[in-house]
Amino acid sequence: MIIDRLTLRNFKRFRNETIEFSDGITGILGNNGTGKSSIVQAIFFALYGVRATGIAPDYIVSSFAAPKDKCEVKLEFSVDGEQYTVIRTFKKGKSVQHDAEFYRNGKLSAKEVGPVEAEVRRTLGMGPVDFKNTIYAGQKDLLTLLESTPGKRKEWFLKALGIDYLSTESQKILKERVDAAESDLRLLQGELFSIRGRLDPEDLDRIQAELLATKKEIAAYEKESTSLTKKKDNVYKAIQDFTAHKVEHTRRTESKNALSRERMGLRHHHDDLAHRLVSLSDLEQECSLLEVQVAAYPEKKKQLEYMRDLKGQVDRLSTEHQFIRRECATINERIGRHREQIAVFDKDAENAEILRTEIRDTLRIVGTVSDPHLETLAAAKIQENNLSIGTYIERQKHLAKDREKLIADQKALEAAGPDGTCPLCRQKLGEHYPAIEQEFLSQLAVIEDEALNVLATQEKLTKEKATLDGITTKLAGLRICIESQKQLEGIEKELADLLTMLQEKETVSREKEESIAALHFDPGAFTATEKEVTDIESVQKRYNELARQLAKAGEIQSQLKAVKTRIAENETAQKEAEALIEKNPFDPAQGPLLEEQLAQVNAAQREADTGLARVTEQVRHAEEKIAAIHKEQAKLAELEERTKAASEEIDLLKLTRSVIADYVIYLMQVVRSRIEGEVSRIVSEITGGRYEQVLLDDDFNLSIRDIDDDYPIDRFSGGEQDDIAVALRIALSRYLAELHNVHESTLLIFDEIFGSQDEERRNNLLTALRTQESRFPQIILISHIPEMQGEFETTLVVEMGADLASRVKVVE
Repeated sequence: MIIDRLTLRNFKRFRNETIEFSDGITGILGNNGTGKSSIVQAIFFALYGVRATGIAPDYIVSSFAAPKDKCEVKLEFSVDGEQYTVIRTFKKGKSVQHDAEFYRNGKLSAKEVGPVEAEVRRTLGMGPVDFKNTIYAGQKDLLTLLESTPGKRKEWFLKALGIDYLSTESQKILKERVDAAESDLRLLQGELFSIRGRLDPEDLDRIQAELLATKKEIAAYEKESTSLTKKKDNVYKAIQDFTAHKVEHTRRTESKNALSRERMGLRHHHDDLAHRLVSLSDLEQECSLLEVQVAAYPEKKKQLEYMRDLKGQVDRLSTEHQFIRRECATINERIGRHREQIAVFDKDAENAEILRTEIRDTLRIVGTVSDPHLETLAAAKIQENNLSIGTYIERQKHLAKDREKLIADQKALEAAGPDGTCPLCRQKLGEHYPAIEQEFLSQLAVIEDEALNVLATQEKLTKEKATLDGITTKLAGLRICIESQKQLEGIEKELADLLTMLQEKETVSREKEESIAALHFDPGAFTATEKEVTDIESVQKRYNELARQLAKAGEIQSQLKAVKTRIAENETAQKEAEALIEKNPFDPAQGPLLEEQLAQVNAAQREADTGLARVTEQVRHAEEKIAAIHKEQAKLAELEERTKAASEEIDLLKLTRSVIADYVIYLMQVVRSRIEGEVSRIVSEITGGRYEQVLLDDDFNLSIRDIDDDYPIDRFSGGEQDDIAVALRIALSRYLAELHNVHESTLLIFDEIFGSQDEERRNNLLTALRTQESRFPQIILISHIPEMQGEFETTLVVEMGADLASRVKVVE
């Protein structure tokens, strides 16, 4: 397996990051807590889910992710020339949302968590525990391999190889299963004895004889029930025929009654039309009388139109006169306001001179200075004051930071003590401790004195700023006064124009009054004429209404003829309806007789059903007893079989425990021999043939052949021990890969294996790892040591930004 690319979104400290992996040795560097190991955890998460990471589900999703955001990890890798991609998403809120997708050569081959995990296991040939032991090695792994305590190294190997489960857990499980099987056997034997005591061989024959007699009784009841059902069907059919005849009779009766009601309505309508024809003769006389009054309407209407025209002229002239009078009043108001403004402008001129004097005095100006120049001088003074205040504020901040840093360094010095290391120069303090402490106190006193001086100067500048802020207000007032003086000339001109306009409007007003008087309009005569026309229009309206009603006489006569025809048709239809009712008579008394017959049949049916239910219950009860006896017999046979199987299982479990114990011993010998040969080949490669054979005893203690003798590992130098530990860990990875049929090249990850080594031993480890690049073309080393940056083909630096999110950058 070779990793090509890892994309992280909202995974732990990573917000949105894509990491490209290359062949060769790749170093992942960064300070502790920046997220270096999270990259490896993301690989495990993508392949095998949350449990493989060792992280609690609550901490998978980034804390800075939005409430609806999910964690997503995308891993792209290749196996045996095939390209694969795993995409896994996770979110834990009120409910867990976990999903995954698996692609092979760009095509989706599995979806959802279960199928994807199965596809990953099939592709890689191993589960999460075996995968982690094969490709991943931490600092504790190498320390354990060099552990001198008896049994520690063996315990680690047994756990990594899965043999510890076989040798300890399997024996424990088998012992528990033996104890449980023996307990189950005792329970089965007790239950078997109880069932044998309950069974009576004669009960089954007696119950079967009773069942046969009861079934014959059921047949008789069923025959009677069938007969009653046919009789009930005949009664139901008679009731349906009676109901249909009743409905038809009711419909015909309703139709006859409806025709009768319709005839009464037609008679009423006929009488109403006849009455309306009689009343039309009275309307003709009223119409003749009104015709005389309507004849005078045109002359009166013409007279009213003339007077309305005259009234319109008077109203128009009156409106224009009133408008002119309002304009005159408005002009008088404007004249008053202009005169008030002129008085104010005179006052502004006096105020402007007072403000100039106050501003010059504040700025300490001698001689005559123009108004614009006054503003320039004031602005320069204010800017200078603000700049000075800002400078002293910044100085205060710097002094506060210097004081905080000095106090922090002083506390670090006090914590270190005379035997500690200087926090500034990283040298031993020793006899310099009192002098350094006195130097801290002196520097602190200097900072505090300067801070007091800066504060006093700042307070003086602040008071001066308040005075200068008052000048700004006075300058604004001066600008307003100067601007008002510019408006004075325009106001005086507008006042003269308004006086001329007022005189013209007064002349026009007098002319309008003379025109109104010349028209001689009489409002009373106009009102009387208007009333006469209104009265005649009311009479004419009544005259027109009468004419319309008289015109409808022919229509009423036609309606009267039609009503007479419909009355005749109704009488014919009513006679036909009565004839049909007489032809098909209906007897209501048949209904109760049929209902009584149905009740009798139902009562007999219920009695038969009750008897049938009774004997059926007897049959069910007998069958249940027979079934219970058969069940007891079957259970007896089953318990006898289970008792026999339990005894055989106990014997088999005891034999299995013995076989596994022997097999663990054999397996340890085989595995130790295989790893011994593999680690010897790797040590030879790493040391250039200097050491060619490594031996492992029963407790996996190491011995190295040097020239012609075997020596324990603590006889060799630290660098040589590191080489041997790396060789041993690589040999284990190669053995596990071969065990899971992973024969092609794969990657190897070492996490913080340079933790306690000096530069020479770190270089030895790197040299040892470079000898394995032919077997592991992709080796990833994780370290927090910055000096390692230039030692790899590819270096990835993990940093934490100001937003607390981790980022990865490639360093050339």
